[in-house]
Amino acid sequence: MLAGFEKEALENSISDDDSYHESHSLNRLLEIFQESVRWISERSCNHYLFSDNICITIDYVVEESEQAGLFLEIMQLVNLLSYEFIKEGYFIRGGIDAGWFLDSRDMAAGVPLLEAYRLESKVAVHPRVVVSKGFLELLKALRESAAFSEDEEYILDKILIEEEGISYVNGLLYIQTFEDSAGKAEFLTLYQEKIRSALTRFSEDERVGPKYRWIAQRFDSFLDDYIKGQAEYELSGTWKEEELLAIKNLKII
Repeated sequence: MLAGFEKEALENSISDDDSYHESHSLNRLLEIFQESVRWISERSCNHYLFSDNICITIDYVVEESEQAGLFLEIMQLVNLLSYEFIKEGYFIRGGIDAGWFLDSRDMAAGVPLLEAYRLESKVAVHPRVVVSKGFLELLKALRESAAFSEDEEYILDKILIEEEGISYVNGLLYIQTFEDSAGKAEFLTLYQEKIRSALTRFSEDERVGPKYRWIAQRFDSFLDDYIKGQAEYELSGTWKEEELLAIKNLKII
């Protein structure tokens, strides 16, 4: 996107205009970043913004005790942020790792940052947030020690998807945050519209196009599971017949 932002800015070449060398698209992206920061701040996380990247850190060791719930919370936060970006037409990708980290006002340094960047740039490939093997091992140990509540275990069973040896956060699980069928339907409709728009925009792009076709396939697969109740995401059987039909019609491919 950065090349597009630069092109837009340079085309605003009237020196006495308020938008001289200004990229309105980038400004909007920065607004989304700032809104994201507000969500992060509410969860006592630190954050660092650079270019089109956002780094989020959370201390899961408090007074020498591991706070298991924060492992789930960081994944839920990722889904919340993903949804905020999708509403604006941006599909994000990234990585999550856990380990020692120097986290200060002026500096962020540590292996987890490098690993998260590696996962984002080399492993995720498609718009998704991949978790590291180290993160999975810590999560497994916490689950084996019964560190999570029954409700947290229920979410943990569905919040990660494993595919070809890669585990990533299930962004569509965010549908559970909507209390009524109208909100859930609106979430799925928005998701579908943004995917269709991206598919149209990048249909001729051999590098980017496949990424959105991948998203479209995952979206359709989720709809199949959701409608049939196979994944037990929630009591989808409470939906009215016409509402379920409308959801079926959202399939993209």
